[in-house]
Amino acid sequence: MALNDRYLKPMLDAGSSRVFNCNDIWRKHARKPSEAAQFFTNPRLHSLVLIKETNVKGARGVSPKGQIVGTKLYFPYNGDDVYEGGRSVFLHHPQAMSVLREQFGLASTPLTQEQLLRDLKILRILDQLPSLDGFLMRNALEQENITVHESYFEIPDDERAAIVQYIRRKLEPLVQAAFGSESAAASKVSQLIDKLWEARDKEALAPLIEAFRFPDHEALTIFGSWNRITYYTFEYARAKERRESFARWLRDDALPRNYVAEKHFEHIGGMLKETVRRLRWHWSAVEDISRKYETLYARFLSERDGVADFITFLRGSRELYWRMGDSLSKINHAIHCWDLNTAGFPGRRLPSDQLGHILGVLRTVLVSEERAAS
Repeated sequence: MALNDRYLKPMLDAGSSRVFNCNDIWRKHARKPSEAAQFFTNPRLHSLVLIKETNVKGARGVSPKGQIVGTKLYFPYNGDDVYEGGRSVFLHHPQAMSVLREQFGLASTPLTQEQLLRDLKILRILDQLPSLDGFLMRNALEQENITVHESYFEIPDDERAAIVQYIRRKLEPLVQAAFGSESAAASKVSQLIDKLWEARDKEALAPLIEAFRFPDHEALTIFGSWNRITYYTFEYARAKERRESFARWLRDDALPRNYVAEKHFEHIGGMLKETVRRLRWHWSAVEDISRKYETLYARFLSERDGVADFITFLRGSRELYWRMGDSLSKINHAIHCWDLNTAGFPGRRLPSDQLGHILGVLRTVLVSEERAAS
C-alpha cells in the first residue's frame, strides 16, 4: 500500500513517540559503521519505519485482541527519502510474514535461524508497547536481554536516570507494604524493587504477589503495566507546559492571518472545532487515569482502606496503560507536528492554506475511538 499523500511526512517524522524511524537512525550510523550500531541482525530490516496506529474500526489484522494499538511496518521505496512513499503492513495482518519474506528475502538470507528469530522477537517486543518512546523501547529490550546501540533510543543518560529514580520512588512503598510491620533490611527492599522494575522474575516477586493477592498468571503483566503507567504519569507532568501552549494556540491563534472567503473560513473553523474535540478527548483520558492513579496511590500510602482500592486499580492496569499510552503519544505527536509547522511564523499565525493543512494533519494524528464507541 502506498502512503504517498500530503500527510506522509508528519506521520513518519522522527521525534514522535508514535514513530520509530529505524531507517533514519541507521543511515546516520552507516557513515561510520560499527557492530554496536546495529538494531536488527538482518541489515535489510534497517530500512523499516515502525508506526503505532489505533484500531478505531476493528479492522482485521491491525492489533491482537485486548490491544487498542497496532504496529504498522512501513517499507520505503527509497531509503534515502522515506517520504516518497512505500509499502506498509500491520504486524498482525495475516500476510505480514509473507510481506517480510518478500520485502527482505528472509527465505534466502545467509543469516542463521537464531538471528532471524532475534529480529522477529524485537518486532514482537515493540508490538507489546502502546507507544515507541525511547525509554520504554530500551527498557523492554533490556528485559529480554537484547542489547542494541543506545543511539537508537535518543535519550540522554541524565534524563533516563531521572525517569528511573521517579519510578523507583513509586515502587518503594509498595515493596515495604508487602512486609507489613516487619522490619525488612534495606538491601532486601532494594533487591525487590529491582525485581519489580524488571517484572519478569515471578519467584523473586512471590512475597508481593502473595501480599496483594494477584492472580499468579497475571502478576507479571500487572507489575509491568504499573511500571509503565508510572512512566506515563512522569511524561504527562513533564510535558505540561508544551501541552498548554499548544492548547492556547488552538484557542487564540489558529486563525488565518490573511483574508479568506466566508465559505473557506467556515471550513477551517470546522476543522479547528474537530481538532479541539479530539484533543480534549485524549487529554481527558490521560488526565482521568493520571488523577485516579495519583489519588489512589496517595491513599495507599496514608489510609488503611486505600490499600484495597489501589490493588483493584493495579489489577486493571494493563487496559489503563494501553489507553494512557495511546492518548498521550497522540497528544505528543500532535504537538510535535504543530511545532514543526508553525515555529517559523510570527506569533505562529499561518496563511489560510498552511493553516488548513496543519489542522488536517492534527485532526488525523488525534483520531480517537470516541466516534466508534458512541
